[in-house]
Amino acid sequence: MAKEPYRSGLNKAEQEILNSIEPNYFNAENFDSNLFELQKLSTLKEKFETADVLSVKDRLNVQLHIVSKRVSKLVLENSSSYAAELQRVTDLTSSLQQSVLICAAARRNLKQAQYQMTIRNLGLIKNEMKKQQWTNLLSNMKNLKKLHGTDKRLKEMIKITSFLCPVMLNRFLKIIGIEESIDVTMARVCYHFNEETYQRLLVAYRLLEKSSTFMDQLQMHFINIIQTRTIEIVLKTVETGTKINETALLSSSTTPLLNKSYVELCKLINDDTYLLCLNELNMCMWQVIKSYRLLYLWHEDNPQTQSINESLEPSQVYIMQKLENGSVRLWNEIQQKIKIFLIEADITNFKFEQFIHILKVINRLMEIGEQFCRSDSTILTDALRRQSVNYFRSYHSTRLDELKLFLENESWEWCPVKTTFHITQLHEFRFLLESSSITSDLGTSTSFNQKQEINLFEYYLQNDKQNPFDIEHKRQSNRGDYIDTDSIEDVLDNESQSYRKNYTESSPEDSYDEDEEENEKRINRYHESPTQDNYRGSRLKYHDKTGPAIVTNTTLNVTRLFGRYMQMINVLKPIAFDVIICMTQLFDYYLYTVYSLFACDMNEIPLDALGSKLRFTIKRISDNLILKVNDQPSSETKDRIARASLSILVDINSSNSLLYGLPQRVVAAESLVFLAEQFDFLLPYLNQLIPDDKRSFLTQFYSQTIQVTHELRIPIYHNVSANVIDYMSIALMISKVNWDIHDIMTQHNVYVDVLVKELQIFRTKFDDINEQLLPIPKAVYITVWDQILDKCFYTLVEGYANAKRCSNEGRALMQLDFQQLLRKLEKIIIDMKPLPHKEFVENYIKAYYLPEQSIEQWIRDNTVYTTRQRNALISMMTHLSKRTRMRLGQFLDDHERSRTPVYCLVITVIEMASALKAYNRFLHKYPTLAMSLTTGTTMGLGNIISQKVIEKKENIDWGRITRFAAYGYIFSGPFLRFWYFGLDKYFAAAKLKPVKMMIVDQMIGAPLLNGALVAYLPWSNGKSWQETKATVRKDLPSILKANYAVWPAIQLTNFYFIPVQHRVLFVNLVSLFWSTFLGFKTQPK
Repeated sequence: MAKEPYRSGLNKAEQEILNSIEPNYFNAENFDSNLFELQKLSTLKEKFETADVLSVKDRLNVQLHIVSKRVSKLVLENSSSYAAELQRVTDLTSSLQQSVLICAAARRNLKQAQYQMTIRNLGLIKNEMKKQQWTNLLSNMKNLKKLHGTDKRLKEMIKITSFLCPVMLNRFLKIIGIEESIDVTMARVCYHFNEETYQRLLVAYRLLEKSSTFMDQLQMHFINIIQTRTIEIVLKTVETGTKINETALLSSSTTPLLNKSYVELCKLINDDTYLLCLNELNMCMWQVIKSYRLLYLWHEDNPQTQSINESLEPSQVYIMQKLENGSVRLWNEIQQKIKIFLIEADITNFKFEQFIHILKVINRLMEIGEQFCRSDSTILTDALRRQSVNYFRSYHSTRLDELKLFLENESWEWCPVKTTFHITQLHEFRFLLESSSITSDLGTSTSFNQKQEINLFEYYLQNDKQNPFDIEHKRQSNRGDYIDTDSIEDVLDNESQSYRKNYTESSPEDSYDEDEEENEKRINRYHESPTQDNYRGSRLKYHDKTGPAIVTNTTLNVTRLFGRYMQMINVLKPIAFDVIICMTQLFDYYLYTVYSLFACDMNEIPLDALGSKLRFTIKRISDNLILKVNDQPSSETKDRIARASLSILVDINSSNSLLYGLPQRVVAAESLVFLAEQFDFLLPYLNQLIPDDKRSFLTQFYSQTIQVTHELRIPIYHNVSANVIDYMSIALMISKVNWDIHDIMTQHNVYVDVLVKELQIFRTKFDDINEQLLPIPKAVYITVWDQILDKCFYTLVEGYANAKRCSNEGRALMQLDFQQLLRKLEKIIIDMKPLPHKEFVENYIKAYYLPEQSIEQWIRDNTVYTTRQRNALISMMTHLSKRTRMRLGQFLDDHERSRTPVYCLVITVIEMASALKAYNRFLHKYPTLAMSLTTGTTMGLGNIISQKVIEKKENIDWGRITRFAAYGYIFSGPFLRFWYFGLDKYFAAAKLKPVKMMIVDQMIGAPLLNGALVAYLPWSNGKSWQETKATVRKDLPSILKANYAVWPAIQLTNFYFIPVQHRVLFVNLVSLFWSTFLGFKTQPK
């Protein structure tokens, strides 16, 4: 309760009475003053009398009087403000009442207008229906009149000859236009199949003696209905569209819409009506396919009966074959129409939900095609993939830019979520909870675990009320069956806001400045009674994995993006691997941002702070994803993104920040760990969505990135642990202590108390963060204290090493100081037993007492101490002989020099010489095997270099490398072994032996080896003999030309200076570059 603004108005006596009131009277809500005062009396006196109670009562009355007096004064002072506020509320109430009346009147007027508009529309529809009825009636009367006039003529024709009856009947039907009616009826059957109508059509064609052409006519009508209906739907959509671009308006002014082609009409559809038009097209296609399927089933159930004239009537086998072939033709026509509709539209500006809707309905259409005619829908798949790649590139680039913007404006504050929060509660991951069923949503027609086929025709063929594209209806009905909609998106925990309720009016930094005296009292109380119960921090709990997840708003946005990307994978499997790569880029960019903002901000990162895998991951992200400042725009850098910067509102480096930004660092590091855990959870699903040959990428990403994410805590918290304690001052205080004493001390040195006090202050602030800002995970608690203790104990050893002289009693004093420090630390850090790194100090102090025979081994083994620290220990050990000191000092000097680059180069040469000796022994024992292994290995390495460096391939073709290396193992290595030995034996006594060997080698050996390689590679890759000969004629001349420009000089050197047993090894070392050239020249075109 803030009392400062009113103290000036009170006299001294009243002020003292107000100050004497216990804080519990102001803070506690359900406070029992009687019980509180009685408990106080019981603690002061074991037996108290009535006078004591009356004394307390009088004191409370006086305090009540003063408080009541002050409250009355405040009420009188603020009465004018209260009256003004009451008047403002009254005015606001009257304004709201007038607004309610206006809204009610507006609603009545709107309702009346809606009623009048409905009546007029119904009247127009009624008049149009009457007009259509009269038109049909007039047409029927004309036909009846024509029939009545030709009745006599028909009877006369029948009397002439009986065999001319069908011919006359056919002419008669043409005269009265019956054939046109048959065509209209057939078209109607193609769109809405009816058994009775279809049977009448069969009878009519049989009477016309056209049964043999009936199936052809029927399939022609099916194709025609697809063409006409698609144009009608698209034309209607364009005419009713509210927006058309300027070029479309200009073209429509010169060419009427009715004269435009289907392709031109598809280009005129705007974004607002695109989905509606796509839905109508799919409904039209389904209706046609449904009619065709019903027709097919009718013929299966009603086999064609044999007629008198079998030569004119098609057989059942012929009809079924015609229908099966026609289904493929019909489906191809449907694919072409939908493909044009997809390709001609620019869908890159669509919202993600709209694009997913397109993918789902096209996927459902392809499922229909697969069940309709067992087609793989290649036409639709290619079109969908093409549009999806274009859309996703634009979408992913935009999302990366948004992520950069979010990270640059992120305050790195905790976004409280429930302890039961799981990513499946987010809207984007809802499809993971849905299982495949007949009534499933389009996105759930295929589950992640296994593909469950749904026979769409069995469910929808006889169901006129529902269709496979009725998305929203099925989604709502399914969700109500097995998903708790209340749990979706209900992830935020409003109760967790209490963590920050005490920090809303003032910053944490200000609170620590104002409560500095209170902190000092708390620490003093700890010194007076150093028990665990008196330390407030010991009662605070640092949660383990069961605590709430620490995330930011940006973290949730990235998680939602994971869900959206997985939705796209779920409905479009061909681009699954590309989408997963983009998911890893989102995670990589988040990881790199956290690393660059919180791990590279102040002090230099220690060498052991980053593991080898984490260093490799950071470098990989920096090289492949992050855009450098001096990078020029190019095709290689267009997909990169600049690194994000820290918001100017976030202070993590100055001394004014709360523990050098520890709350922000915790949120950043733990939100990254949370993202890694979500990726780990999704890994089994992602593995099932990509081909087997691509799963190694996910495995590598998981092992090199996801599993090492938690290691980033060490460099992130390094700056906190390095700055919260003044280690330099502690080390300076230790170095000023006189350790050359001759008395046993019983009191520890003052630097122990100073260090303990700083650690207590840190623990107090650390606990306040955990209690009031955000829940600190146990892993963070352990990491931070581990780093602080490591630096504290290193500071102790460094300070002890600065001592010029130290006696046995001084070393005992060091031991006393350290034991006192450990005892106090165990009361501050009660959650970590035993304390880590204490052996570092203990071993250093105890080493002083080692005998001369053991100290040398200790110096050699304990390389964790610096050379200076070990030298200081040797100089302070008075019981060592001068010779031992010189020998140990010389050893440490040599060890220090061994870390120089020159020494490392010498060691490398020696190791290479040892390896050469081992190779010589193996070569002498197995000459052919050794030369084959070196030849095949260098050829394989050369091909790898060719693919990665020259061809710049992202994915290495291991089959090509295997074929290249196999040539060296099986043919080239053994051939060179016998070739060089044979040359050396043949020209043993010849003059100018090296020159002659080189000429023969280049004239015979080079064409033979290179020609065999050029012929072997395409043949082993499955090429025919003709293609292999063409490859040899094309590539061999250029390869031999390059060979004669390089190898004569190399071989001359080889034959002059290299022993015969090492010539293959020499050639293989040089061939590493030659194999790289051959790998590039012989790469598959």
